[in-house]
Amino acid sequence: MANNSKAKTTQPQQPPKTYLINSVQLTDIMRYLMSKPYAEVVKLMNMLATLNQLDPKIGADFVKKESVETNAKK
Repeated sequence: MANNSKAKTTQPQQPPKTYLINSVQLTDIMRYLMSKPYAEVVKLMNMLATLNQLDPKIGADFVKKESVETNAKK
């Protein structure tokens, strides 16, 4: 019996990226997912429902400033 599976190369795992999403985008995504079969989207909807709200004292623009500094260092 031939083994047709390709050897997987192991790559070092990078930490997950963090994104900001506003409430309008979140609502649009949830509305779209609610139109799909429950079993297909329940896990995604639960993940979206547990997103943490950004502290109002911190502006979302800090992400842009941080990424510019990171790119400048490269």
